[in-house]
Amino acid sequence: MTPSMKTGQDALPDRLVTGLSKIGLAMKSRTWRRQGRRGVGPLQVQVLTFLRSRRNQAATVSTIARELSVKLPTASEVIRTLEEKRLVRRLRREVDNRIVMVHLTAKGAKAGRVVNGWPEVLAAATQQLSTQEQVGLLTALVKLIRALQVQGEIPVARMCVSCEHFRPHAHPDEDQPHHCEFFNTPFGDRALRLDCPEYVATSATRAQKA
Repeated sequence: MTPSMKTGQDALPDRLVTGLSKIGLAMKSRTWRRQGRRGVGPLQVQVLTFLRSRRNQAATVSTIARELSVKLPTASEVIRTLEEKRLVRRLRREVDNRIVMVHLTAKGAKAGRVVNGWPEVLAAATQQLSTQEQVGLLTALVKLIRALQVQGEIPVARMCVSCEHFRPHAHPDEDQPHHCEFFNTPFGDRALRLDCPEYVATSATRAQKA
């Protein structure tokens, strides 16, 4: 009989999943509470946040659908609603008018800043952890996200560990063992990025080794 069975508790991985689910539920419910009155739902918030993270604040409908892990009709409907609210606008590319680009409007960028308040709440909560605990949590999240990405459950995450520029354990310094070739600088686990605008996908084999 395992220790978890003796104590009547779920296995440790199950309890970790329960904890992560509770955090996810808190994030979703807070978004609904804050934005329900403004008529901006969680999925619409994700679209605005994603477009704000892009250099030109624009993306194709298919890219948005892939990023949010939703079907194309669902993404199209969300974008149509956002366009009605004048938070985004759809324009066809001049070089190929078959491709429709979704652009964030000034109103949409402002709304994106307003609706994106929940990260500050999470940041305040994580500050209750020690630096060592924060680094441990970050590295664990990297592994979890990578595993879900390999399983095809989430879109490609623009993380250091799957980036062409990332060189793990390239330096003898224990505090800054890794190297980023794009910025040409060493860094440690605490600086690992989960969403980098300079990201270039590397091979699956290399990413797995990282």
